[in-house]
Amino acid sequence: MYIMGQLLPQLQTPPPTVPSVPGNLPSPPPAPPEGWLDQFLAFIYTLAHWIGGLIVAMVENIVPLQTPGQLVDPIGYLTLLTVLLLVSQIAKKLVWGVVVVGWVLIGIRIVLEILEKQS
Repeated sequence: MYIMGQLLPQLQTPPPTVPSVPGNLPSPPPAPPEGWLDQFLAFIYTLAHWIGGLIVAMVENIVPLQTPGQLVDPIGYLTLLTVLLLVSQIAKKLVWGVVVVGWVLIGIRIVLEILEKQS
């Protein structure tokens, strides 16, 4: 009972209020990007930053080296560009395959039309 008598008055008193002073207010969060281009660029930046941080962390785990924090974003952007180039190379080969198959099928169709008219 003695402890409850000591704690009860502390629990019933409201916490002190701090007068609101405009200079002590926290700054508002940054406004979200307005247009679709701003949102896309913010997404690319975030993706590059995360990828760069992941690669820097992997390098620091393998090699006992402190990588400067300024290299995170460039490494991320270069990684994104590399992936984009690899995907475009694969897509380019795939498109060439489709084009070659298309021309072969057109050639076969022309040959079949010629053979059908001869018989």
